[in-house]
Amino acid sequence: MIRINKGIHPEEIRQNGRHVLFVEGRGNDSLDPQMVEELFNGKIRIEPLGASFSVKSVAEALHPFHPTYYFLIDRDHHDDDFINKCWDNFPDENTHNLLIWKYREIENYFLEPDYLVCSDFLKVTKEVLKKKIKQLCQERLYLDAANHVIVSIREELKRNWINKFTNPSHFETREQAVGKLRAANEFETFKSSVAAKVDLDDVERRFDHILNKMAKGIEPLEFGTGKWLEMIQGKKVLPRVVHSECFKVSDLEGNQLQGNAKVNQIVKNLLKKDISKQPHDFRELKDLIDKRLLS
Repeated sequence: MIRINKGIHPEEIRQNGRHVLFVEGRGNDSLDPQMVEELFNGKIRIEPLGASFSVKSVAEALHPFHPTYYFLIDRDHHDDDFINKCWDNFPDENTHNLLIWKYREIENYFLEPDYLVCSDFLKVTKEVLKKKIKQLCQERLYLDAANHVIVSIREELKRNWINKFTNPSHFETREQAVGKLRAANEFETFKSSVAAKVDLDDVERRFDHILNKMAKGIEPLEFGTGKWLEMIQGKKVLPRVVHSECFKVSDLEGNQLQGNAKVNQIVKNLLKKDISKQPHDFRELKDLIDKRLLS
């Protein structure tokens, strides 16, 4: 759909044209772009750019040519050190203008009770809300812990474990080429590495490590114990919290909103709250981007 904006000042055109924040998502129905758009309230162009692996690759490729393009993705498999470096060094002149949410997904921030309780559409007490969030996260705990194991192993096996050959003089015949391939020790090393990573006892140890990181051995889940609220799949949990008895949202005719419309309305309502009520990472993101807009 083509949108026509009227009454735009030249300075707005200059800023919005130069500075673009790319986020995950596809099409107008993606929640990530809508959330970030609401957070910045039109100060910067927000563009969806597919899945996270695509955004990261594009960030690295475009950085030398477009220093005013910025990129924001979900945490996925990235570790704390890499994520913290992205935030601490932003914008990084030597690599990319990439930021990664410290929580698993942007939706996870909306599961924080102190933030979600600010919603104008909340119909229960904070304690009831917390109970509902814990219940729905508990239902996914073992599933999401197991999926963390799969993702971690999958990502580790993607690493560049062997380099390509470079000297043509060593590959003048088929026999030479096959001999070089057979003599490459990396194949045996990689085979051993794969065997170790998919060893069932090691898989179980990984699972227990992640489960302990999420819940610290405390079940049922408790707020403030473990990182389950950060690591759970927020995209699955937030809609279930919103569609529970905890929230009611009506349109102008008094009809109850359902589906994505209800989620979007609650999210937008929260993002319109004073900046002091926003999660720390939201405030930091705005501060970093605002500094770039003013530079």
